[in-house]
Amino acid sequence: MGDVMAEKNSVIAGAILGVLIGAGLSGAGYFVSTTLYKGKLASNSVTVKGFAERDVQADLALWQISYTITGGKLTDLYSQSSNDENILIGFLTKNGFKKEDIKSGNVQITDLLANEFRDKTIPEAQRYILKNTTTVRSTEVALVDRSTNALNDLVKQGIVLTANSVNFQFTKLNDIKASMLRDATKNARDAAQQFANDAGSTVGSIQSANQGFFSIDSRDSSAAQNPNGRPDYDNPQRSTIDKKVRVVVTLTYYLER
Repeated sequence: MGDVMAEKNSVIAGAILGVLIGAGLSGAGYFVSTTLYKGKLASNSVTVKGFAERDVQADLALWQISYTITGGKLTDLYSQSSNDENILIGFLTKNGFKKEDIKSGNVQITDLLANEFRDKTIPEAQRYILKNTTTVRSTEVALVDRSTNALNDLVKQGIVLTANSVNFQFTKLNDIKASMLRDATKNARDAAQQFANDAGSTVGSIQSANQGFFSIDSRDSSAAQNPNGRPDYDNPQRSTIDKKVRVVVTLTYYLER
């Protein structure tokens, strides 16, 4: 009786062991096949770039206006500067700018005779150069654009303008960023689909993505170039209200048979 029970237990143990081994082999086969499948997908992929652009208008203007005065007495220079500054601010407020948008009083004095490498023929009456800069920060970009040309009236009043530069900016990128990324992604998928069609495949899911950077430039390239024909990013005088926003994304898609 004991031998019979022992034999039955041995058979049951053997059966259980067989089932476990079979399950182990089956599971191993599954993971191996899954790994091979994923590896095959990874090797069958395509990397493409997607592009999107949009025309926008600037919503903020930073306008700098500078004038200079030359003289031999600092008291006279400061008095004339105060008079010119009042004329300038009066011009701005008359043209519709708010006083809180105008910042003035950035005065700089250069003493030519204090320079050891100066021209020895500089007369005492031209010893000092006073420079004063007034800055306008306004969301009335069209008003700024119109007013820049009207500064000629100040020249007629004897004010020596040395700077009249505007930097128009677009500050609402977040409002259009999501939709532009969608457009760029669609553009990239269309490119991937064309590649897949040529390869006899279909486009699968995204393997990896790189957003890239958004750029905001003057819409008309000629307005944003220096005389040498190269982009002039350091010259705000060539900044324009009309802007072009661009973004390039890089996406890698799985290709499926």
